[in-house]
Amino acid sequence: MISKSKLAIIETTDLYKAFGNNKVLRGVNLSIQKGESLAIIGTSGSGKSVLIKNIIGLLDPDSGAVRIKGTNVLSLNDKRRGEFNRKFGVLFQGAALFDSLPIWENIAFGLIQLDGLDRKTAYEKAQETMLQVGLSPEIAKLYPGELSGGMQKRVGLARAITTKPEIIFFDEPTTGLDPIMASIIDNLIIKNVRELGATALTITHDMSSARRIADKIAMIHEGKIIWNGPVNEINNSGNSIVEQFINGSSSGPIDTSVVR
Repeated sequence: MISKSKLAIIETTDLYKAFGNNKVLRGVNLSIQKGESLAIIGTSGSGKSVLIKNIIGLLDPDSGAVRIKGTNVLSLNDKRRGEFNRKFGVLFQGAALFDSLPIWENIAFGLIQLDGLDRKTAYEKAQETMLQVGLSPEIAKLYPGELSGGMQKRVGLARAITTKPEIIFFDEPTTGLDPIMASIIDNLIIKNVRELGATALTITHDMSSARRIADKIAMIHEGKIIWNGPVNEINNSGNSIVEQFINGSSSGPIDTSVVR
């Protein structure tokens, strides 16, 4: 019998998902232990976003299992699934902020809407979290459209961590950022994930980012995980598809004519 300490925090088993004739996930098996930071890499259209949406519950797989702390969440009713999702924090691609809400309310959205915190206390907690991601409290009452892309990412990160989640998902956290800002965001992710003691799952096509923030890397290709291992072993993966991707080569086994 496997002890509870060895149970994966996140586990997918034979996960399949298709959209009509487009078979996106073709039996994804993945396991992430408590406190690990895993980055999933792959070309555009390889299934990274679909995979994370199936884990979070934004999409339902056609078959397979998604287990969070040993419980197959696909078998839960909406109320119980919602309780499990309360363990999550998510930094969406492009930050996905609410344009009509001020910065502090974007950050405190979960505290107000899910935890029922009063607005005064939520405002104070939002300001505390802003400091954790390097944002000045003076911008609390500004709106997302008044901030740069890098600052919006910081707001998105603050929103993801303000409820102190056990599990944090990062969807292409450095997309659209220059190399310096991308490095800053990565370092903030590392710092805050460690301080929370959270388990992290990141999807990215940015190898520099993956190497910085992850303990382990998994590559998805044609709907399956084709390599999974520690970051320091990926350069010696022995897999020609992985080698082509991490080296950014236009020639190799990946059919670049169909990469989307």
